[in-house]
Amino acid sequence: MINKKVNYDFIEFLSLAPYRLLGEKIKKFSGIFAGLQNQLMRADIKVAHEAYVAMILFFTSLGGISIFAITILASIISGATIITAVLASSIMGLIGTTIIFITLFSYPSMQVGNRKRILEEELPYVASHMAVLSKANMPPERIFRSITKVEAAGMKSIAAEEARNIIRDVNFLGYDIISAMERRVRYAPSPKFVDYLDGFISVSRTGGSLTSYFMATAKALMDSSRIAARQLLDTLGGIAEAYISMMVVFPLLVIVMLSIMGMIGGNLGGFGILFLMQLMTYLAIPALALILLLLLDSIMPPR
Repeated sequence: MINKKVNYDFIEFLSLAPYRLLGEKIKKFSGIFAGLQNQLMRADIKVAHEAYVAMILFFTSLGGISIFAITILASIISGATIITAVLASSIMGLIGTTIIFITLFSYPSMQVGNRKRILEEELPYVASHMAVLSKANMPPERIFRSITKVEAAGMKSIAAEEARNIIRDVNFLGYDIISAMERRVRYAPSPKFVDYLDGFISVSRTGGSLTSYFMATAKALMDSSRIAARQLLDTLGGIAEAYISMMVVFPLLVIVMLSIMGMIGGNLGGFGILFLMQLMTYLAIPALALILLLLLDSIMPPR
């Protein structure tokens, strides 16, 4: 799978108007969403905590009111009574508000998960790249600067983003390279990357050989990557067998069984045979396919 480079400017744009509108009023709600600040930092979404909270509250309220108004208008036009229209609109508004709130609230966490997957895929190659540069006696700061430039066109590199954050702290905040890495460790999305930076920091502080550390770590990460690739192949084999069973054999058996029962006559559990066949065709099979697609998306490498 190819991941296009993500630009968070749209999120920043969306958060401006709500924050300007709500202003100081949002501070009373920001404490409720205290845990969101760390997720924003780990997701590298460059939006202030209070601005993102303002965006959540504004668009949740706007979405709920809009859905309520549209539903009540559609209900009245369709000839429903006022009580029915208000009841249906309240339910739809509540459902819509809940969905919008959960989506906006969980978006940073989803971005953290995506960044973690991509970063852990990149880490063995980044470690090898750093080992080669360290072998050429390049200092740590220049090594990180080189990582910021390895991003391929049209591809998102989380390692390059993390390196840019470290170099930014060095250039604009006055940190030395070790302190910048220590600062970034607190917000790194991947535990493996945290361990890698911790080892880098420890070796640098104790005067050890960075080249030896990079070489050993790169070899260990490559071995781990090969093992993960073999495990992925085994898992995909199991999913392929499950696909054949759930999407080919099972529907055929059910349809054949229902066809035979339809020829004999009668129903099954009070439901007509034709209805059950339609249920299998239009609901059960697509639902099973969706479950398998979601399962594949969760285990497949990002690219």
